[in-house]
Amino acid sequence: MAKLGFRMITPTGAIERAMQRNLSIMANAATGAMNQAATNIKKEGRTDIVSGGFSRRFANSFRANVYPKSGVSVGAAALIFDTVKYFDIFETGGTVHGKPMLWLPLPSAPKKIGRQRMTPALYVKQIGPLFPINRVGKAPLLAANIGISARQRATGNIGKITNAKLRKGAAGAGPKQAVPLFVGVDDVTLKKRFNLRRITAAHAAKLGAYFAENLKDD
Repeated sequence: MAKLGFRMITPTGAIERAMQRNLSIMANAATGAMNQAATNIKKEGRTDIVSGGFSRRFANSFRANVYPKSGVSVGAAALIFDTVKYFDIFETGGTVHGKPMLWLPLPSAPKKIGRQRMTPALYVKQIGPLFPINRVGKAPLLAANIGISARQRATGNIGKITNAKLRKGAAGAGPKQAVPLFVGVDDVTLKKRFNLRRITAAHAAKLGAYFAENLKDD
């Protein structure tokens, strides 16, 4: 039998163009899948945080960034994170120890100064000095002076503690009275309040399905 030979002749660059087209389809699908997963994780995660008793503002600190930030890539990736440094304790639960003590705002103290959560350090920085009240057999307190009227001093009814009254007391003019603002404790045990790792893992497991949904040959 005579030997036969053959070869395929393709237009110059045809294979390269076909490979590039397939790569583009794959990159679009991979990036679309990652965006879909990240969007779902962020939405469900924030809902879970609010369900745990936290504010919408606190929930909005939970973020999901997709990379690359522009364009598409077959190696698309997502970074799930939060901007609050103590956030993770509410995911796992656990005990927070003081160094040497934790100072917790009393219910009667203002909850915030401006838009920031009330803390001793913020109080000293924004309003004025604090001084300790040591109690035998009881937790220590941090107190400040509050500005009051002559009538309030006479009746003993100082009304609601506000930042304005505290600033007046810190200024030192007029009648004033000491009021406790913080109580010191050695440690605080916090319960698990949300399930962000479970939510993230569930959508990571769906990446194959998201990829298939986004795989379109236009």
